[in-house]
Amino acid sequence: MTVRSYIVQLQAGVGQALLPDHRKMLPGIQYVVDADTFSKISLGARQNVINVVAVNTDQVSTSGGYVPAQVSTGVNRQVNASGQGFFNILTQTSASLTSFSIAGFAAQGASAGGATGAGAGIGTPQGTLAGSANNYSLTGPDGARYTLAYNGTGTTISGGWSTVWVDYNNRYIGVAASGAALQVRQDGLGTQYTISVNTTLSGVNGNVTTVGTKAGEFAGITLVNIPAGNFGFIQIEGIHPAAAVASGTAVGTAVGLVSSNTNGTLAAPASTTTVVSGGIVTGSALANNIAGTVLTAPASGTGTGQYFSQVELRSRRVKKPYNRFLNKN
Repeated sequence: MTVRSYIVQLQAGVGQALLPDHRKMLPGIQYVVDADTFSKISLGARQNVINVVAVNTDQVSTSGGYVPAQVSTGVNRQVNASGQGFFNILTQTSASLTSFSIAGFAAQGASAGGATGAGAGIGTPQGTLAGSANNYSLTGPDGARYTLAYNGTGTTISGGWSTVWVDYNNRYIGVAASGAALQVRQDGLGTQYTISVNTTLSGVNGNVTTVGTKAGEFAGITLVNIPAGNFGFIQIEGIHPAAAVASGTAVGTAVGLVSSNTNGTLAAPASTTTVVSGGIVTGSALANNIAGTVLTAPASGTGTGQYFSQVELRSRRVKKPYNRFLNKN
């Protein structure tokens, strides 16, 4: 990982809090938190409870492209049935699912070869739903996680852009402005949830209709350009080396997606005060589509007109899953 530790403190007005390693936080005191512990701090706490004072890194990458850790060693050199390495399959895009063979990878979160059997391409539940990518994921050597998605929009989604789910069930992604508007509600116990919608979207073998799917919620960040009508992997957890962010965003800022965003840029939310009006929630971490924390000062991307930073993406699940392979104890 590029980050060794973080220095954090409570936001103004917060009386106390408990870190994931069970240390009690009090106002005016700074705490050093290792990278693994920080990754467990919820998105809501990053927005409303703590401030990141500093990020202590091993080094800062100036690469404008996607280069995962240990490209030429370890799991990245392990090849699948098609002769591809880990790095190759993550940066590949294709209009056909059969190009994505993961047979040969001992990948957490995915069955070798996908649903159609060993040595075959990643499959879907039904042949008629070949416009969907289904939920297949890979885990990198540094614990970063990636999932296969389908660009069902009419334009290319550039590398380093943040995306939203247009159809979560069938893995359709788009940029915020082109997808369904994110709507968050709150149940009687105060638990927030994303409203389900019905979709009919164009796929490679005809329309794909879904009844009840999440839409508008942060999906992940692209690794390379994904052309319209193509499948490709997006990063959903871990440190992304070159994510588009708003110019001037401070290191340590919790950033999310703006609903009117057309260029996949993450930014600090306009409001962090949770308001429930007419059953609709605004201002919360979920409603603000908070994705993670900025690790490096934004740098201009050559010829893009945008700025890019390393961003630590936190798992969207309330409690980060335990991974025995990465257990620091």
